[in-house]
Amino acid sequence: MVSPDMATKSKEKDYSHRTTVQKLGVKPGERIEVQGDVGTGLRKDVKDTSGRGLVRSGELDGAIVAIDSIEDADGVFAAYRPRIKDSGWLWLITRKRGHENYLNQMLLVPFGKAHGLIDNKTCSIDDSRSGIRFVVPRVRRNDNS
Repeated sequence: MVSPDMATKSKEKDYSHRTTVQKLGVKPGERIEVQGDVGTGLRKDVKDTSGRGLVRSGELDGAIVAIDSIEDADGVFAAYRPRIKDSGWLWLITRKRGHENYLNQMLLVPFGKAHGLIDNKTCSIDDSRSGIRFVVPRVRRNDNS
């Protein structure tokens, strides 16, 4: 018989062996834009994994954008939602608790919803940053992917 503590631990996923770009879901060939202070080396790792340069215009498979405030978030959602494919994603990178620019990521969820996006994942980027991913709900995707 499995104890309740063991059952809980077996359901928790351990992502410590995965790189940041693996946790972010970056795939080869994707058109990705990265903006702001996302930490050391992340831009290079995204380029290496996608196998292409970062883009600054046009349609996107994904965007990774650092923000410092709720006001930043609203502007980012407005700017990036029209450019991201229905099957794409938007990672907002914020400072972790304890940093002077800490931003509670749950405060970002209503802004995402206002732009037709839902949050579906969070992950640690480095010691001082974490990310929250927003996507188009499957039922609203034109391609139903």
